[in-house]
Amino acid sequence: MLAPFGIGVLYARRDLLEEMPPFLRGGEMIEYVTRTSATYAELPHKFEAGTVNAAGAAGLSAAIDYLDMVGYDYIREREEKLASLMMEKLSDIPHVRVYGSKDPLKHCGIITFNIDGCHPHDVSSVLDTENIAIRAGHHCAQPLMKYMGVGSTARASVYFYNTEEEVERFADRLSMVRSWLGYGD
Repeated sequence: MLAPFGIGVLYARRDLLEEMPPFLRGGEMIEYVTRTSATYAELPHKFEAGTVNAAGAAGLSAAIDYLDMVGYDYIREREEKLASLMMEKLSDIPHVRVYGSKDPLKHCGIITFNIDGCHPHDVSSVLDTENIAIRAGHHCAQPLMKYMGVGSTARASVYFYNTEEEVERFADRLSMVRSWLGYGD
């Protein structure tokens, strides 16, 4: 949501939150404590262990205000348009394998792929020299990687602030990675 690192939101029905025990311990989350028991504070404080991340909360609030101003429908439409363009461009590049649905709308702006014969970290490093940032690795999803029969993947993402020209440039440079790494076309 464009907010600072270290801040998030736990959103659930009140009855579930009241039943759920705290998963972190620290100041602010208790009402009363003895050597053998504790009474937890009222919601939402029950889940606020330790010092509140006030700067992160202010940043999250500003990010939400900004996204409200931009408009969630616009953000979704823009992301879908850019993801569709990226999927189209990647499908035209030989040796690129896209993982997941063929429907770009099901990718939420995140396209996971590999290039035949190229390690994803090499792909990421080469694109970095072109000032294009992607992710490479197992993306904290080793069971999924094992299921797919790969050790790691490359992952490119778009958001409403990206442009069609950036997607075109990404695809153009990606199409050259195999030859830049010495694998030919």
